Amino acid sequence: MRSLQIFDMVHHTPGEAPTVSAFTDPAHLAKLGFSGQVLLVPVSAAVTWESFDPRVFPVGSAARHWVESKAAALEAQFSRAKEAGVACLAMGDYIVLPRELVRLRVPDLAKKKAQEFAYEVKGEFTPDIHDPRVQELVRALIDSIFGRFPMLDGLVVRVGETYLHDLPYHTGGDPLSRGVESHVTMLTLLREMVCVKHGRKLLYRTWLSGIDENAAMYESVTEQVEPHPNLYFSIKHCVNDFHRTHRFSPPLGRGRHRQIVEVQCAREYEGKGAYPNYISGGVIDGFEEDANLMPAGSVRSLRELARGDQLAGVWMWSRGGGWGGPYIQDEFWCALNAEVLAGWVKDPARSDSELIAAFAASRGFDAEDSKRIEAICRKSAAAVVRGLASVKGGVNTWWTRDLYLGGVEDPASPMAETVARIVAGGRTEDILLERIESVRLWREIETLASELSTGDEPTRSFIRTSCSYGRALYEIIKEGWTVMLLDRQGGAADRIREAVARYDQAWAEYRRLAAKNNNCSTLYRDVYCRYVRDRGMIDQPGMGDSVARIRREVGCWK
Repeated sequence: MRSLQIFDMVHHTPGEAPTVSAFTDPAHLAKLGFSGQVLLVPVSAAVTWESFDPRVFPVGSAARHWVESKAAALEAQFSRAKEAGVACLAMGDYIVLPRELVRLRVPDLAKKKAQEFAYEVKGEFTPDIHDPRVQELVRALIDSIFGRFPMLDGLVVRVGETYLHDLPYHTGGDPLSRGVESHVTMLTLLREMVCVKHGRKLLYRTWLSGIDENAAMYESVTEQVEPHPNLYFSIKHCVNDFHRTHRFSPPLGRGRHRQIVEVQCAREYEGKGAYPNYISGGVIDGFEEDANLMPAGSVRSLRELARGDQLAGVWMWSRGGGWGGPYIQDEFWCALNAEVLAGWVKDPARSDSELIAAFAASRGFDAEDSKRIEAICRKSAAAVVRGLASVKGGVNTWWTRDLYLGGVEDPASPMAETVARIVAGGRTEDILLERIESVRLWREIETLASELSTGDEPTRSFIRTSCSYGRALYEIIKEGWTVMLLDRQGGAADRIREAVARYDQAWAEYRRLAAKNNNCSTLYRDVYCRYVRDRGMIDQPGMGDSVARIRREVGCWK
């Protein structure tokens, strides 16, 4: 089999302090055999535009000082990667340009534009990639980036999302206004500048671009762009975002271009490493729900994808993604996912069982404890899909994310929509049985964790705490879902009162766990959230509000 590349990124949360992780150290990545490091950094905002238009950042100005300070910090990061012997790629939002440059060169495009998910917006730059003036600026930007940072091995171009939280002097937006035509124009320009002129790698990220899920549209775009050894299309392994029950991405394995598959190891919708959540085995060999949710004969895994010609490697997010907590005290479970996946990319003939055992041995666990850790992994994969979604699908998995638990008070919320559909479809008891099975699995996971006897005690302690964290959290989820489903179905006041009592008990135990264990990750909250541009997540009514209302209606008081 041909050699595959593997890149890693720690996805720092916009507007927050950088994540502390071993995976930010390129020397650590080199030791694990990674090909390169992707840095989520504002490289587009770290050039002065001096040779293009010195009026943009005048010498001596506060803005010029900000840009030069940012550039010096990025140069140090890029140089560390090169010194460690791993390739260094910078991921940024395109198109982001200085506000003063936009005012000087394309003032008619500085206007308000609605963004994805009806985000609240400010008056921002609306680039049009078909405008020759914008194309000129993109060419100048790429020249400036590689002129300022000659050690940079390539760019990861993100379209569809533009975050400006940490960029006081810049503006930007999505340049793809005409679907396929815009992609082809953008790609042709980037290929010419990054791959041909500068001889660097270009990973064109498809997330939220329209070609991330639509295979026909993907092929329509890529057939019009000439392949190049340095051009890759970066595609998430599953459609939409990193959730269970989201099918393998249809564009993977299609077309004539090389593809890099994106995988999130610390899943932002599934705990972020606060509890065991083994996903690498499912990515490598397929998830158990795929048989119910995907047509027979469709590609469902990396192993199947590797039989074709398109797979060039994997780009994992070892840490990060999403907003806020939970914040973890130990990255054991994140590292396990990352190292198993990296081990498979280096040697696809190996089974994930072998790779889990190798990871456990590297942490000092003997053969028997390695088997227990593998059992925790397998059971966690089964428990998560049964606790948050359903092996048969039909659950809007956006009902929870980050540290938030959704409710039904807003009829348009993911939870309200899902609860209504489940009840209307007569699936209430089936879903509740899955939630019960999830908690049963978590209890078995807790027992396995308590039986570990080798490895160092701090690691064993974190594993025990994290497994109890998972069990307590999924107890909360089970009872919250029980209350909301039975309330929607009607006629089950006694069962609802019992579920409310268990819900309160689960929350009390969850909070005691955190109070007694310094290695416990921060806790989930019983509210939901809404993203507001340049502010991040703000609270919305969630599970706690729904349980409180139903508690009153059935006469159940704390």
